[in-house]
Amino acid sequence: MVLISWGAMAAEPTAQELEKVEYQLKQERQTQRESQLKAHQLEKEVREVQKQLISSAHQIQSQEGKLSLLEQKIKELNEQESELKERLKLTNKQLFRIMKGMQTLALRPTELLIFQSKTPVDMLRSRDLMRYSLPIIGQMQTETKDNLVKLANVRQEQNEKKEQIKQAYTDLLTQREKMNRLVGQKKVMQAQYTSYYNESKKKADALALKAQDLKDLLVRLEKERALARKKKEQEKALLATTPHLGVTGAFGRAKGLLSFPANGKITQHFGDTSVSGAHAKGIVLKTRPNAQITVPFDGTVLFAGPFQNYGKLLIVDHGDEYLTVLAGIGSINASVGQELLAGEPVGSMSSSYTDLYLEIRFQGTPENPEEWFKKKG
Repeated sequence: MVLISWGAMAAEPTAQELEKVEYQLKQERQTQRESQLKAHQLEKEVREVQKQLISSAHQIQSQEGKLSLLEQKIKELNEQESELKERLKLTNKQLFRIMKGMQTLALRPTELLIFQSKTPVDMLRSRDLMRYSLPIIGQMQTETKDNLVKLANVRQEQNEKKEQIKQAYTDLLTQREKMNRLVGQKKVMQAQYTSYYNESKKKADALALKAQDLKDLLVRLEKERALARKKKEQEKALLATTPHLGVTGAFGRAKGLLSFPANGKITQHFGDTSVSGAHAKGIVLKTRPNAQITVPFDGTVLFAGPFQNYGKLLIVDHGDEYLTVLAGIGSINASVGQELLAGEPVGSMSSSYTDLYLEIRFQGTPENPEEWFKKKG
């Protein structure tokens, strides 16, 4: 603690000046309390926006999952269409051959068959061809009709799925626009929240330099900080009764219950050996282009931005020496020091690179992320 020696100043302040400073300090304290009340109210509003962001991000990820299923169904329908076309094509060839043979026989009247060089056996075969061809043609006609009906149904379902995909993309765009508005609103509110504290702090610091009894001032400020810390701990204790736990041991109790930060298929597992012989310290999720990224658990942002060859990197501290590391993100909308709630959107993948790298570390040592998340499927 550093005490200012008033003897080092040019002139010792008079009692009247000190009284004036104390009065100003008292007034500033009142202003500071009002600012804290405003900031506290803003903090509540920020929490409400965070909840809306979580809901919006969940809806976006649901739409992304729906789109993936619809696109897979379209792929299957296209394969069915190709198969039915091949069947119809083959049936047409077979019918052409049969009709050609029958046309040849029709051009040769039965009474002229005795003048041909064919043996009686060959003539009987020609007659049998006529006898057995008609049922086969009828059967082929029925199969062709069935295949045409199936083809029409497939094409109708294709059109329906395409319309559903179109609507899903529209809904996804609407949700992303809503989320972008919420992110902007949250940034403005947090900026106001910070400005209230910064402004009152600057004024209090300026007045503190003029106060004669600096030691007493520091003691009082420390008491206020202690009260603020106590209040913060009470708020954390209250949060412990909600699904978003922020107290000691909360992250450890969430093992096996976390939701993946994005929809996607695991293409690299923990411990897989690379070409260089190194073992993977995390997993890789193959996502959709522009996939929504969310934070898997409550925490505070330690790092957000480009880092070496990892692309854009996000590190979130969950307390109890647990960290989540996300790399390969296209755009990040979180900043260092920001407090996040589980499921809150923190960014999105790019349209071209869709490999999301995920690590979970405890005391600096990587752990298998798959053990922490709900089993896929």
